[in-house]
Formats: sequence, structure tokens, C-alpha cells
Amino acid sequence: MKIFTTCAMSAIIGLTSLLPVEASPTAVRSINSASDVQNVQYRERRGHWHGHRGYRERRRGYRRHSDGYWYPLAAFGAGAIIGGAIANSRDNGGSHEEWCANRYRSYSVRTDTYVGNDGRRHRCNSPY
Repeated sequence: MKIFTTCAMSAIIGLTSLLPVEASPTAVRSINSASDVQNVQYRERRGHWHGHRGYRERRRGYRRHSDGYWYPLAAFGAGAIIGGAIANSRDNGGSHEEWCANRYRSYSVRTDTYVGNDGRRHRCNSPY
């Protein structure tokens, strides 16, 4: 069934690629000589849209933004310090190895296995 479907899809794609392709021309609109453009007089307005209108004194709640050059440096520094502390505090799995070594005399740390009573190697399943 899969071979039949593959062959059918290949035939359909192959036959449709052989058919000629025609693009229809776009319809040309007639351009009106009369325009809806109106000339208006420009008036310069001072101030900003919904914002500070240009008063000389600082308004209440004003916060200056010119001292922000050190923010990225502080953020990256804090991230490096926190990331380094997290990386160095990880447990290396010593409790698992210690438990298995205390439980089985034939425990191998390299392979994480021990030799059972049946003579085969088994993986150590500790509670850690």
C-alpha cells in the first residue's frame, strides 16, 4: 500500500510539472486626472503628543535617564556572580556512589554496576 501511494504521488507530481503554466495579466486601471489632494498651510506646533510640552523646569515625577550606561554592566556582573555560584554548588553524585560502595563489595564506580549472586553485572539503584 505504501509503495502504491508513493508511486501515485510521484506520477501526479511529475505529470503536473509537465503542464504549461500561464500567468494572467494584471488589469490596468485608468488613472483619473482629477486628484483628491488638497493643499494646506503647515503650522509648527511645539510640544509632544500626550507628553511633556517643553516647560523649562522639571515636572513632578521626573526621572533622568542619562545615567543608564552602567545598568547593563551591573546586570551582566550580577548574572556572572550568581551563575558561578550555582555552577559551583552542584552535587557531584558522591552520595549515590558512597551508598552503592557500602552496600555492594563488587561495586564499580566507573560503570555504576556490581556483580550479583547470579554472576552478572547489575546497575546500582540507590535512593539518592
